Amino acid sequence: MKGAGRVFILVFVLLLTKISGYSQNISNEGTEFWVVFPTHDPTNQVDLANIRIYITSKTNSSGTVVCGTFSRPFTARPNQVEEILVPRFEAYIDANQRNSVLNNKAIRIKVNDGEGKIAVYAHIYAGRRSAASLVLPVESLGQKYHSMNYTQDVNGHNFLVLAATEPNTQLLIHHGNQPISVTLEKAGDVYEYMPGNGTDLTGVYVEIDPASPDNCNKRFAVFSGSTSNTIGSCNRPSRDPLFQQLYPVSSWGKTYGIIPFFNRRHIIRIVAQEDNTKVQFNGQSINLNNGQYYESAQLSGAGFVSADKNISVAQYSLTQSCSGINGEELLGDPEMVLLNPIEFNIKAVTLFSSTAQDIRERYINVCMKTNATGSFRINGQQIGINWTVISSNPEYSFMQLRIFDTNSTLSANEGFNAIAYGFGTTESYAYSAGTTLAANNYLRIKNRLTNLESENACIDQSSDFKIFLPAPAEEITWLLDNEPPVNGSITPTDILTDASGIKTYEYTYVYGKIFSELRQHNMVVKVKLPTIGSCIGNEYIYNYTFDVEPIPVADFSFTNLGCEFDGTTFTDLSDSKLLTKPIGKWLWDFGDGSNPVYDKNPVHKFPTTGSYEVKLSVATADGCMSEVWTKIVKVTLVPSPVVVFDPIPKVCVNGGLFTVKTARETKGVNGAGQYSGPGITPDGVFDPKIAGVGIHEITYTYIGDQITEGKTFCQDIKKQTITVTPIPVVELEKDFYILVDGAKAFNARTSGPPAAYKWAPATGLDRDDVLNPVIKGEVDRVYTLTATTAEGCITIDTITVHVLDGIKVTNAFSPNGDGINDVWKIEYIDSYPNATVQIFNRYGAIVFSSKGYAMPFDGKYQNKDLATETYFYVIDPGNGKARKTGSLSIIR
Repeated sequence: MKGAGRVFILVFVLLLTKISGYSQNISNEGTEFWVVFPTHDPTNQVDLANIRIYITSKTNSSGTVVCGTFSRPFTARPNQVEEILVPRFEAYIDANQRNSVLNNKAIRIKVNDGEGKIAVYAHIYAGRRSAASLVLPVESLGQKYHSMNYTQDVNGHNFLVLAATEPNTQLLIHHGNQPISVTLEKAGDVYEYMPGNGTDLTGVYVEIDPASPDNCNKRFAVFSGSTSNTIGSCNRPSRDPLFQQLYPVSSWGKTYGIIPFFNRRHIIRIVAQEDNTKVQFNGQSINLNNGQYYESAQLSGAGFVSADKNISVAQYSLTQSCSGINGEELLGDPEMVLLNPIEFNIKAVTLFSSTAQDIRERYINVCMKTNATGSFRINGQQIGINWTVISSNPEYSFMQLRIFDTNSTLSANEGFNAIAYGFGTTESYAYSAGTTLAANNYLRIKNRLTNLESENACIDQSSDFKIFLPAPAEEITWLLDNEPPVNGSITPTDILTDASGIKTYEYTYVYGKIFSELRQHNMVVKVKLPTIGSCIGNEYIYNYTFDVEPIPVADFSFTNLGCEFDGTTFTDLSDSKLLTKPIGKWLWDFGDGSNPVYDKNPVHKFPTTGSYEVKLSVATADGCMSEVWTKIVKVTLVPSPVVVFDPIPKVCVNGGLFTVKTARETKGVNGAGQYSGPGITPDGVFDPKIAGVGIHEITYTYIGDQITEGKTFCQDIKKQTITVTPIPVVELEKDFYILVDGAKAFNARTSGPPAAYKWAPATGLDRDDVLNPVIKGEVDRVYTLTATTAEGCITIDTITVHVLDGIKVTNAFSPNGDGINDVWKIEYIDSYPNATVQIFNRYGAIVFSSKGYAMPFDGKYQNKDLATETYFYVIDPGNGKARKTGSLSIIR
């Protein structure tokens, strides 16, 4: 690497150092696992449960699954799933064996020495009663656990199963007033704690007996759940077992994303390990003490849990017959899954999704930071599904994805959290897809070149080692592979304090080791610590494995667009050399004195025509960084036009054609411009009728005359909007009839925007500024109505008023219901609103009377048909004019 390249690297290092942080090198991947097969309630005595072990790996690996007399080798291949069926009689814990030590009942999964780490899942399945769990490796186990179960109905039992990973493991179960002492003499011994009264064991804790020999170095595995249970108030309850491996309290976190099961309701429980733990969830403030738990109402949406101290969170699906969002029946019975905290997200995992025992629908829930969702991949491919922002914490988003493959590889540049689950007819399973885990002691490898710390080393780059301990060390010995042990300094290089005030002590082994092979290594650190709890001056032995990873190879291509404002597009072609750890950081130096750029595929605008030495260096998220890759980029810049497009005034839809002249080129570049958009011609003539009412986008494109290499012309494009406003719609009668000396209001109607009205002439009108003025009958005349909106848009219409001498009366009508002449019509009487109408029979009795004639005479009197004969009428106009009289015949 050249000296200039080293300076460039140092700039990159400064950036990466600022954004990188500590994380633990303990995860669900490992080389030794223990799992149990707890008591299970079958649906009948034929469909008895079995247990399958699923093994995945990022590299080729092999080993053996052992339980009792059963032994079966396995071979794990990258991103595939190996299945091992363990005989029921070897591993199953019968109900009558509860509360007793059982020898050699645990299932051990062990990788052959020197081979790669694996991930393990367990699936218990039977006749529509199944459950699944992530399995933790021995190095991820702890010394204290709190149980997570669910309130038990009368037909099942909560359980807590303890499994020894080494001999003489002495345990205390804290339930009730006195702890229960249990001794597991051999690795593989198990103890199923199951009270006979169906007690809910949530919050019960179990720990290594502080008074037992070598208690500070012992670890054990714990599984909890229910033999079968119903969750939710359902009219037709059905059951499923619950089964999860518990995380030690050292692996609990403070923040959890809650993602609903697809189209279903769910419940969560939160358990605290310390008194006065303050929890926030969906706007609620919850206080919990050691071993206490909070249970939510039934939920259907996503949420976010945070606490000031470590907590454990479990999510539960409901019984099938009431599991839907609205309480309807869907596939899938009760299930419990322990969630992983945000603090211990993963970046890659291969998981299985079983179809055993009638699982018909399989899903993956994923939660990660909103700004990183674009990097998420399944089997190396982006997925065409939208992410949903968690409303209570928009920094995070989630997705629910239905899957159809048995195994799926998830990966992202940033950490994510995932669970896998499946539903069938009264059947379900769910488990965490994978996690990194907390510990108060962990190993980090510091790269001297980049000054970054990671879980793994980088090939051909000098490395130092760091260990983080819960107390000041009195002695430290470092042993790398089979090299001679080295006594380390007991002076801490740093003391870290977290938000809770807990201190962690950092010790550095300044080694400068350069690894020349891509393989796994082992670092053993022997530490003597002072008194910590019941562990007095004990020597601890920490055994870590780490990988030597390749450094990525930087490369890029570029497209020089030529026009000065377009810039040059750079495309990253770098290779991380490691499928599961993609490149996540970039540093570009464009050789023109501009600031470094950290985007993957930037677009850069060079200041002038010329040749530039462009450099790229890349790094994986773990900090393995490439050599600097340099290319000469030749740039020829052609002047680009600069367009200004001023706002366009509003126009009425009936405003007629006009020319838009508000766009112009301002730099003096020769060329031509043209408009485009709704209703506009290239030379800018706009027709609002063609465009229509609304807001329209008009584009002005100015193209320069000078042709560039690889591109026809340089251009600038600007957009502006034009608003076409509506006009009022007026409906007028073309001919209006009124009697001389009569008075009557116009019957105009309008629609569209509000408007002001003006009539001309005003002669004979009571007002000239309303829509329907009252007009008096004088002479025939044409009136014009002008309606004007606030935007100045105008509509004009006319009406012809005809003045008649008097009313027209017919002397007969036929009220027989045929729709023709069924009422007595008096034309134009509405001109005399004060007129009275009276009708008499031949005896002089009144059979009809009205003031005005809004309701015409229909030949009835007191709702009965009048006889077919001749009647007499009197019409008084009510305005001083003479009365009109005559005869009227009813014809039926």
